[in-house]
Amino acid sequence: MAILSFNNASDAATRDDVRINSLAVRFVEASRPEQKGQTTIHLIGQGEVGISVVEPVDEVIAAIGGLAAAGRHYLAGALGPGASTVYVAVANISYLRPNKKAKPGFWHVYFVDGYELRVLDPLPPGM
Repeated sequence: MAILSFNNASDAATRDDVRINSLAVRFVEASRPEQKGQTTIHLIGQGEVGISVVEPVDEVIAAIGGLAAAGRHYLAGALGPGASTVYVAVANISYLRPNKKAKPGFWHVYFVDGYELRVLDPLPPGM
């Protein structure tokens, strides 16, 4: 288990402001424009709320490791010119279920804590 340190976007006064267990990561994504910080880290058992950090997505996913990049599926349509990318911790997936009848097709990704995420078909390698 690696404990990783990041700067909390809401009050990034000091380095090592947020420490996370890398094995508890559910998925990582770029923060929405209205949020503070560059990256949001979603942890097992955390519900809908993520931890916003100031580090860029590439730096966070490199530090965590073992993440698969997938296009996020939105029931109301994509935000902007396409789906955003989520970086999923494959080790924390409980099961996957396809919904290929929908256009575009997507997968339900269920994590070990019961959280559900929808990603576009096809699945990335390793999922």
